[in-house]
Amino acid sequence: MKKIFVILLAIMLAMVFAIPASASAGVDEGAVEWNFYGSVRMQTFSSYQDKNASENGFDDRDTRWALNPVSHIGAKVHKGNIGGCFEYGNKYDYEYDHGHGHDTSDVTLRKIYGTWDFGVGELTVGKTYTPIHFVTNQVYDNDYGLRGFGGFYVYDPMIQVKIDGFKLALVSPNTEELTGFPDAEDDTIYPKVEASYTFAMDTFSVKLFGGWNAYEVVDQSNKECDVTSYIYGVAGVVNAGPITLKAMAWNGQNVNLYGLSYTQEVDLEPEYENGDIRDNKGYGGVASIGVKINDFVGIEAGYGYVSGKDDSAGKDHNDEAWAAYLQAPITLAQGVTVVPEIGHYDYEEDEDSEDQGHESYFGAKWQINF
Repeated sequence: MKKIFVILLAIMLAMVFAIPASASAGVDEGAVEWNFYGSVRMQTFSSYQDKNASENGFDDRDTRWALNPVSHIGAKVHKGNIGGCFEYGNKYDYEYDHGHGHDTSDVTLRKIYGTWDFGVGELTVGKTYTPIHFVTNQVYDNDYGLRGFGGFYVYDPMIQVKIDGFKLALVSPNTEELTGFPDAEDDTIYPKVEASYTFAMDTFSVKLFGGWNAYEVVDQSNKECDVTSYIYGVAGVVNAGPITLKAMAWNGQNVNLYGLSYTQEVDLEPEYENGDIRDNKGYGGVASIGVKINDFVGIEAGYGYVSGKDDSAGKDHNDEAWAAYLQAPITLAQGVTVVPEIGHYDYEEDEDSEDQGHESYFGAKWQINF
């Protein structure tokens, strides 16, 4: 692993320093440009969970009438070939928010990063979207985008180099506690590594991507176990007149421990069994199709699926889940939208053949961008 990391770090440094001297001569002089922006969003939904999906063990109906934590305010800054961005929003606490609104007194730093355009490419330092980021336009569950059902919503601290369509990023690693491991301590050795290549034309784009995260856990007897997670896949977007198609498919290992910005709907975490770690193999994907009917209204449908299974004894089959939605985005004025949406989550059966229930919802997201 150490050799792989050293090679990747050498590649990144070479991409930055092996550039024409004229491109890296310094910062261009010029006036500083500040562009402030903001987005306020409300979720107004009614949801139903059957007894196997709800936390209380009974059929449960909820009204979600609250400020969407994706609401934010920020600014983009430019001065010659140097740029940057910061963005603040509401802190989202899943345990408190899921079906209960949320505490708007908590503010969190969503993004902060700087960029340097060195002529043949761009260096990014800070917290923003990483190379594997890909979601749909689903608005329920605070603009969930089908993450947890196959989509990836990821923004983390990182150092990234971009040249043309290629991105290579060294990302803040994830070291979540491993369930079942006795009295574990996490040892971080390497940063997370992500890379992508996007081939883009006028009407479509295709992205190949991959990510790798590794750390060690150590028990009371000083036994060390490697916890390795990875993701790789392909994504694409097609814009054909009023029609937009989006799709992504991926495969991976121990995806729950990779460090994604969502609560996973399927168990994709390894198990600790008889002194060893049993890796979990998973796969999934999302797809959506949207049609712009006119300048006032459109329609979009989306679907996501995810599946996983570890190597532990006694597992009957894969843990699976899927989700589907239908929405009709309405533009009332420039920057003012209402998105009515209906959808269904089906958590299927887990690896022990126990029914995990389902959830249905309808309602709308209200949004004003300024």
